[in-house]
Amino acid sequence: MPIIIAILLTTVLSLGYMVRSLVLSPANHALRAACGAMLAMAVAIALGAVTSGAHLIHPMSPVKWSISVVQHAFTMSSLYLIMLFFLFSVHPAPAATRLAKRHGAVLLAGIGVMTAFATMATPDDYSAGFVAHYAEAPFSSVYLAIYAAYLGVMVLTVALLSARWSRLASDVWIRRGMAVGAVGCAAGVVYSAIKVTYTLLPRFGITPAVGEMVLTGPVILVAVPLGIVGLTVPGWGPRLTALTRWVQRYRAHHQLHSLWAALTGRFPHVTMDLGGTRLGRRWDDKWAPHPREMDLRLHLRVVQIWDARRALTDYCDPAEYDRALAEADRAGLTGDEREAFAEAAMLTAALDRTERVEPTGPVHAPPAVEADLARNVAWLRKVSRFVAAQPS
Repeated sequence: MPIIIAILLTTVLSLGYMVRSLVLSPANHALRAACGAMLAMAVAIALGAVTSGAHLIHPMSPVKWSISVVQHAFTMSSLYLIMLFFLFSVHPAPAATRLAKRHGAVLLAGIGVMTAFATMATPDDYSAGFVAHYAEAPFSSVYLAIYAAYLGVMVLTVALLSARWSRLASDVWIRRGMAVGAVGCAAGVVYSAIKVTYTLLPRFGITPAVGEMVLTGPVILVAVPLGIVGLTVPGWGPRLTALTRWVQRYRAHHQLHSLWAALTGRFPHVTMDLGGTRLGRRWDDKWAPHPREMDLRLHLRVVQIWDARRALTDYCDPAEYDRALAEADRAGLTGDEREAFAEAAMLTAALDRTERVEPTGPVHAPPAVEADLARNVAWLRKVSRFVAAQPS
């Protein structure tokens, strides 16, 4: 039961997310199909919870057997609707509608034949079929074989389409969503293959040593959530990318604070007031998240650092930079770390100086990072780290 509840919760949450998207685009046939698929799957899982434990009373209640048959019909309908999602996502509406009618006819035929065998089963027959004792279930085993075969064909088709179209999609999150869905569908194919095999083996006098549910239980736990969640990935994936980008910008903004505070404290005219929270300027400059302005604030922080650095040039002594390079060599620093250490030492000394100096040589120029924000941030973060480590 906990597994059923977990799968149902995943399906309902995914349905809620897709309904939100459908409200924004109510005429989108693909979204309609996706919402219908999730709703049908949620109903199927809920009906599965209703029939849980039905085998404990023998023979199984005809009402619960009927509920089980309806559950399987909803599961098949869910896969049909997932197929419609792909059809309307790729084909023009008229072509998708024609293909949807063909698949719908196959679905109705499958449910009809399946239900006929389910109806012919006696209470002992469907009780045995419900617990996978297929040797004692001549009619319900055929019913379940038809059900599993339909699922297998549908999920295999969807898996192949997902794998094919994921390579053609230009959007990275569409590709990832199809990849997730393909994994779920692949697990569904495994489930169907196991189910069909177990329903047919008794007809050849073979009794497997391992119970069916031992194999299909874990597969269902993978197939249903991944298959459903894969449909939602293209919707929430870009938000995850935006969140990741914001976190990176926020960390960079915070890590540049030591250098920025030291330089703009000396040359406050390079700063500008962007507003902030009620917690004070110091909090805003160092810790405040500013969710809607982080890109702007990071750009401005970099610009202000360079503006203040240029204003500090007349106070910089190249000899201090050279001495810091020698110290960095003794400390084993190399590459950008070595140069950033020397830059931080020269700037820190210049900030403590109140009079301009007459340089004995050209003031060291920082690396050419041009207008590349990422390169600017990478270099300035190193310098900021060494500035923060300087004794106060």
